[in-house]
Amino acid sequence: MKVLVPLVLALGIATPAGALDAIGEIGANLDGEELNWQVMRQDDGSAMVQITDIGPLTMIELHALGDGSISIGLIFHGKPSGDTPPAGLTIDMRPDRGAMAGAVWESEEEPPQMSIDLLDLEDEGRIQASFAATLCRRDAPDDCRDVEGRIDTSLGAGP
Repeated sequence: MKVLVPLVLALGIATPAGALDAIGEIGANLDGEELNWQVMRQDDGSAMVQITDIGPLTMIELHALGDGSISIGLIFHGKPSGDTPPAGLTIDMRPDRGAMAGAVWESEEEPPQMSIDLLDLEDEGRIQASFAATLCRRDAPDDCRDVEGRIDTSLGAGP
C-alpha cells in the first residue's frame, strides 16, 4: 500500500486541475491541527480509491489530497459490511501545514480504531466512518500524536 501513495500523488500532481472532481472528503484533528483532504476522481472515471478482492480478503485503499495527503487502508475478512469492523486498518498522513508539516505520520504501534456508519460496495459505492488512532513520525518513532477523523466519500465507481 505504501508504494501506491507516491504513484497516486504523482498522478494527482501531473493531471490538470480541471480533470479532477471531488467525490468525497476526509477530515481529521491531528493533535489540535484541523486537516482536510478530498478524494478525487479523474474524467476517465478512475479514482483515488482501490478495492481489491484477494481470496477471502477484501482491501479498500483510500487516498486523498488537500492539507498534504492521507492514505487509509482497510482489510476485511469476507464481504465488507458496515456491521463488521475491519480486520486491519492503517493510516498514513503527510500534513503540509502547521506544527506537523513535512513529516510522515503513520499508525504502527497501536492499531487504529474505526466505526463504520455506512459501507456500500454496490453501484458507485460509499463509505461513511469515523476513526481514531495514535500516529507516530516515521523519522522519529517516539514522537506520537493522537488523531480523530471522519470519512465521507464515494468509492469512485460510476461516471
